[in-house]
Amino acid sequence: MTYSNILYHRPMVLDDYRNSLYADAINKYVNSSSVVLDLGAGLGIHGLMAANAGARKVYLVEPEAGLDVAARIAGNLDASDGIECIRGTIEEAKLPEPVDIIISVFTGNFLLEEDLLPSLFYARDKYLKPGGVLIPDRAKMEVVPVTAEELFDERIAGWSSPSQGIDYGLVREYAANSIYYGDHREQIDDFLADATEIIELDFMTAEKADCRNTIEVKITRDGICHGWLGWFQTRLGDNWLSTAPQATKTHWGQAFLPLPVTAGETVSFQLHRPELGEWTWIVNSGNADQKHSTFLSQPIAPGVLQKKSAGHKAALNIRGQAAMYVLQNLDGNTPTSEIATELAKSYPEVFPDRQYAMRFIVNLIERFT
Repeated sequence: MTYSNILYHRPMVLDDYRNSLYADAINKYVNSSSVVLDLGAGLGIHGLMAANAGARKVYLVEPEAGLDVAARIAGNLDASDGIECIRGTIEEAKLPEPVDIIISVFTGNFLLEEDLLPSLFYARDKYLKPGGVLIPDRAKMEVVPVTAEELFDERIAGWSSPSQGIDYGLVREYAANSIYYGDHREQIDDFLADATEIIELDFMTAEKADCRNTIEVKITRDGICHGWLGWFQTRLGDNWLSTAPQATKTHWGQAFLPLPVTAGETVSFQLHRPELGEWTWIVNSGNADQKHSTFLSQPIAPGVLQKKSAGHKAALNIRGQAAMYVLQNLDGNTPTSEIATELAKSYPEVFPDRQYAMRFIVNLIERFT
């Protein structure tokens, strides 16, 4: 997913149910003296709502170009004088003052999925006033074993059926170690137990956005278990918003983690994920452990693992050397055209022409200047 595509924001900006719960929280906390940070503002829907609610100052912080659209929309509001747009991540941004309220939507389909919560904690520690408010301020993750024959057949078992006489069953192992995000409510046949909370995070105090928890789940209903369904709830002021399949639909979906269990048993379900790391889910039923991990969801070349090792001694390849040359010459004085000419001349095996070199340079300019 990429937030750089402005149309990607459509389901979020037009999610009236979600935004109505944000509005209730905003209207509860915002007053005429409030300074508000809309963190990861996107098109600014929640920050602009805070401005309309009477906030003295609203900062929209967003690294993508959609912020320019938010600024133009903000210019049409009566409260436009109190809105300031700051382009960049919160780690790069420099807010001129501390804030009373931080509004964010840093929860992925399964809470930790998008690895955005560490940036919320950074903003909280650096900019939130003592006694300040986070919207949302708390979240929890829940899981349940499910019968989901259609979903399992589509995503995992289907790999066992040859295509045009060619057997791709080898891919099934990778598919079984993947997590499938989306609105699965139409593909879930039944819950085989009661949904159980596996983790709760207090955004006001949490230091890490990770999970290493184990729960005991009693399988209470007969049926074939194809895996586990996970979702989150988050607290917005006085209200809890749930992304469970039986809750009001939002732009968020659920996470399907393939892994069967046997009906009639009490099983231990473990969910592990470090910050920025891989998901691992383990079921223990009796003496048997079944373990899946997104680490095994893709083929991994030995050289890739070596490069990730802390002891690896890396050296730049030829594209890295070209990138180094470009970055050293982005000095605010040298025209891009001159850098492109020299790049094509110095690295002809990488850049067959000046136009190709220009695309390479523009990409670096967009990322690092």
